[in-house]
Amino acid sequence: MHNTKQSVDTRFVGQDFDEFLHEDDIAAEVQAIAIKKVVVALLRSAGMTQGELAEQLQTSRSQVRRLLDPENTSITLSTLQRAADVTGHRLVIGFKPIRKRRATAEGRYKAPGPVEIYS
Repeated sequence: MHNTKQSVDTRFVGQDFDEFLHEDDIAAEVQAIAIKKVVVALLRSAGMTQGELAEQLQTSRSQVRRLLDPENTSITLSTLQRAADVTGHRLVIGFKPIRKRRATAEGRYKAPGPVEIYS
């Protein structure tokens, strides 16, 4: 029997998930993907073809394909508003303070993360 000591990264022990995301500087990316997945689910629930969505959103089919791609997180406010209208929802955008403000290496505080979107 070999006694092998394994190193365990304990940097995140005791942290909640949000703290973990901010510590690794991936919170904005993860939240953007989550928001996009909500938009995609909302649009798919409308039961329209890509052509019908394009017509309703006043855009092209290629733009709808990009819009329905959950990995493509670029989306404009006007597209979000049209998506809400098409699916019979109201777009509500708000800012929520981060629990703990963390200073950057330069001593400045990071701005709050991306907006939360409720539909």
